[in-house]
Amino acid sequence: MLYGLSIVLIPLFIGYLFKINQAKYLSYISRISMLCLYFILFLMGGLLGQLDNLSTILPTIGYTALIMGLIIQLCNIVCFLAFELLVPFKLDIQSNEPPPSRLKLVAESMLLCSMILIGGIIGFILKEYFIFPTGISVYPLVVMVLCVGIQLRNSGIPLRHVFMNKRGIQLSIVLLISAAISGVIIAKICNFSVMQGLTFVSGLGWYSLSSTLISNAWGAELGSIAFFNDLSREIYGLFTVPLFMRYFPSMAIGLTGATALDVSLPLIQKTGGIQTIPVAISFGFIINLAIPILLALFISLTA
Repeated sequence: MLYGLSIVLIPLFIGYLFKINQAKYLSYISRISMLCLYFILFLMGGLLGQLDNLSTILPTIGYTALIMGLIIQLCNIVCFLAFELLVPFKLDIQSNEPPPSRLKLVAESMLLCSMILIGGIIGFILKEYFIFPTGISVYPLVVMVLCVGIQLRNSGIPLRHVFMNKRGIQLSIVLLISAAISGVIIAKICNFSVMQGLTFVSGLGWYSLSSTLISNAWGAELGSIAFFNDLSREIYGLFTVPLFMRYFPSMAIGLTGATALDVSLPLIQKTGGIQTIPVAISFGFIINLAIPILLALFISLTA
């Protein structure tokens, strides 16, 4: 557990110490973070391509990730709906601005998937000549998380605003509860241990982190399942945020998980208005801090 926490939390907090005022350097940091993500996915694909019985493994990965994603979304919807009915969140202002292009966002998600595909093809071709070292993806992960810490520090979000937003804290608790429920269900349906089920649901949309940690702990096959499972949250959010925002804004924000702080934030703002931004930022920030702790905890308990 200490190792899993150290490779994530230490670079995250080190990055948070850096205050950068020039937008040019922040742009460089964002590019480095994205390059690390692409490299991580390429390496995961390479490891996957070098597995034995690949033709039988791939359908299992797709099927299992699909089942996981559906179970998680269903549990999230039920829990957030119950919370919304008990503690309503009414929006005073609705935005009339057009939402960001869903086609563009889907294309970006497909680009991420293509990196795994390219890595898989190269790994399969080079299988007889070169073996991708296991655990190699930890190094770009550390660099990426360091960049994330810098980006969080320079986002202009004071920590007191994050942890004093009552609605954001409530949504975080509801999401974690619904994740625990879905993890137990996944364990039973997909024939995993309970701790493995809880590990898979702890990614909460941070696919680069969950897939890397799980791949290093349990192999490329399960790491790939974690990636597609968490990536599906981002894709589902493109459709669930506009669908639920008008009548169930808490659900619309909560379903996005970790992506509420980055990818899904523009969509939340466009469909829900400025009133939803403090809630989404608080919720997303807390979830992003909780994810590495939960992943490291459940992986260590499974070992």
